[in-house]
Formats: sequence, structure tokens, C-alpha cells
Amino acid sequence: MERPKKLTENARQLRHSDTLAEKLAWKLLRNRQVLRYKFRRQHPVGNTTVDFCFLPLRLVVELDGSVHAQPSKIAQDAKRQEYLEGLGYKVIRFPNGIVLKGPQEFVRRVMEFITELEDLGVVELTRHQQSIQP
Repeated sequence: MERPKKLTENARQLRHSDTLAEKLAWKLLRNRQVLRYKFRRQHPVGNTTVDFCFLPLRLVVELDGSVHAQPSKIAQDAKRQEYLEGLGYKVIRFPNGIVLKGPQEFVRRVMEFITELEDLGVVELTRHQQSIQP
């Protein structure tokens, strides 16, 4: 399925305007550092763009700044999460503060979530991933 050009352009623009928390999270997730999995950043999914995505697991990692505590944004986030889950994605959310104040805790929680999904048999590893697993 070809994605709309506007969505792809929006994702590209978002990659150049990351928040401090998104920059740090990307530094921690990129280059197969988390269980040697390849994450994508500001990746189009359906009709929206997610902060981080691990496609084989259909896992979305979202970072929430203080604006996400506003009632209207909470409702909007819930609707968006429901949409993503309807597409078969699992969504894990983190407040920016966890990434900024406890980056290793952020990584630990992402790894824990991935491991739980693997244990449930949710993901089949590609040959490349199987060959490099410890």
C-alpha cells in the first residue's frame, strides 16, 4: 500500500524537529542497541506518524510531553492509540521525564515490553536477528 506523499513529507520534517527527549530516545534506540532490533523514528503508520516503531513486532513507542496531560490531548491520544491498536500495533507510552531523567530505565522498560511480547510468541525474528541474538 502506497502511503500519501504528504504523510511521508510530514515524517521527514518531524525527524528534523525532535524534542530533546526524542533525540535522547533515538540515541538509545538506534543502531540495534535494544535487543539488537531496528527501530524507525517518526515513522508513518496508517494515517499518522509515530515517534518510534519496531515494525516486525508492530510496536509503537510514544513520548509524551507536558501537553499530553491536558484533557483534550488525553482524549486525542486515546483515540489515536485505539486507531493504532486497530491496525494491530501495540503502543507503549512514556512521559518525556523518564527518558530525560532516567534513560536506562526507559531502555529497560522497552526491553522488558519486547521480551514479554516475544515470550507470548507475538514476533517472529528475521534470520538476521536470530543470527545475532546472544
